[in-house]
Amino acid sequence: MGTTIGNVLISYDVNKSHTEVKAKLEALGYYDNFTNTGESKKYLPNTTLWHPTKSSNQAISDLKTVCGSLGVTLEKAVAVKASEFVGI
Repeated sequence: MGTTIGNVLISYDVNKSHTEVKAKLEALGYYDNFTNTGESKKYLPNTTLWHPTKSSNQAISDLKTVCGSLGVTLEKAVAVKASEFVGI
């Protein structure tokens, strides 16, 4: 479970350094927004990101590594395979 490669959405809570965690994940290729054809760019909630070529397991592993490198406590997280994005 959690090994299929594709679009993965990850959402998490950390105890501090939210901006730094997000920046490090973005440096690994995660995005905080998406654009559907013919629509304007949509931004995800602050601690939610997506990656086009990761598995759920890889996303959680990346998050754990980033948090560990920053001395941040990862309070909770979920990563899911995502095949369709709709937002406001």
